[in-house]
Amino acid sequence: MEAQNEFNKALKYLDFGKLEKSEECLKKAIQLAENENDTITLIKAFCCYGDLLCFMGKKVEAKPYLERVVSYKSDDDVLDYEVSRAKELLLDI
Repeated sequence: MEAQNEFNKALKYLDFGKLEKSEECLKKAIQLAENENDTITLIKAFCCYGDLLCFMGKKVEAKPYLERVVSYKSDDDVLDYEVSRAKELLLDI
């Protein structure tokens, strides 16, 4: 649950254009999601972080995060948007 809260905080910072604060929160959300075994939040945070890094011109740094999103396999469509977005971003790297 902490991972989800940290991810939501990162999104709020993005809404206000505070990229560095958002980046900090996304890194923390990734770490927390890994510790909590929260796959959904982890994939969302990977996608958002990869997207942010691309936006900041750090495409090479973004690539492994986006590749993790694309490699995610599931029987449901909960993360279809994230997988699709990651594929789109990877085309530009």
